[in-house]
Amino acid sequence: MASAFVLIEENSNIPIERLIQDIQEACLEAKLTLVFGIEDTDSEQNMKHCSLGIILSDQEELGHSEQKNNIRVDVYDEPVQYQYRELEWRDDGRVYFNTLIIDEVYQNEEVTLTFLYHFLARHPQMVVWMEEDWVYTLSDLEKALKTSNQTDWCYVNPDSM
Repeated sequence: MASAFVLIEENSNIPIERLIQDIQEACLEAKLTLVFGIEDTDSEQNMKHCSLGIILSDQEELGHSEQKNNIRVDVYDEPVQYQYRELEWRDDGRVYFNTLIIDEVYQNEEVTLTFLYHFLARHPQMVVWMEEDWVYTLSDLEKALKTSNQTDWCYVNPDSM
């Protein structure tokens, strides 16, 4: 499993600056280290995309090549072409916007779960799609934190947790 997508219904229009602030607060609360990367702006200098790194704080002192439990998070400001999707198997006719895309979930499941739980606590209307026909809600993530091995939560159907 390579990526996770944090989805919100289209036209929700949460400003990217607020998303980044909420990511910062979620990382602080979860004791995760946040590293800022590239930013892309439009012709009017409005931020449209930002790339961030999130690391388990106890891993921060390891050498760069030894680092584990780190993820890359791409944050998008709506609207952005090609960042919309329908979840056909849900058969609800809703269109979702990819607000956040998390790369490198495999072998970084613990930091992914920790971050997603603390972030979705601020945005419970969002859901997480994990490249299967599974969508995780805030309550699913809470169950995963309490009941599962934190390294295999995303390989389990949330309905069976």
